[in-house]
Amino acid sequence: MAANDLNPSDFTTHELLRQYAGILRELRDRGFIRTLNAPAGDLAETLTARAYAGALAQTSEKSWDVTADDGRLLQVKSRVVAASALSKPVQFSVFRSWGFDAAIFVVFAAETYEILAGYEVPANAVREKASVSAWVGGQRLTLSLAGLEALPGCVDVTSTLQAALENLDAR
Repeated sequence: MAANDLNPSDFTTHELLRQYAGILRELRDRGFIRTLNAPAGDLAETLTARAYAGALAQTSEKSWDVTADDGRLLQVKSRVVAASALSKPVQFSVFRSWGFDAAIFVVFAAETYEILAGYEVPANAVREKASVSAWVGGQRLTLSLAGLEALPGCVDVTSTLQAALENLDAR
């Protein structure tokens, strides 16, 4: 049976949750995610590591997620967004430290987990645009995709990340 043949409405809520947990375990066992949390963040880090021919940081590292093959330290931020909401501002998770060279922003489609957008932005450009959020103890960046593209030094890496997603099972 192909994955597209599965109909989620055929399952009870409890069965769906069990299947979801099983899917997360399998993705972790295959090395595509590192935790059993919602997979977007772990998947974005794995894709970034592959796209930049780099290595994932230890899970205890707070300032960066990936060391690129050129030695740069990359902080990865991701969001899952409905394709119909792409023109609206996207709020990325908090930055609590700035010990990285560039941030990689990955936006997944809520409907398919395909990559809708990916950008590399120098840390100083992110820091200048981020706003302090005292209640989370850090700084947040909330911008539309057009706003991200307008940041100084922004590079569109969408196609590179999409290629890494397409080749997940090739390695």
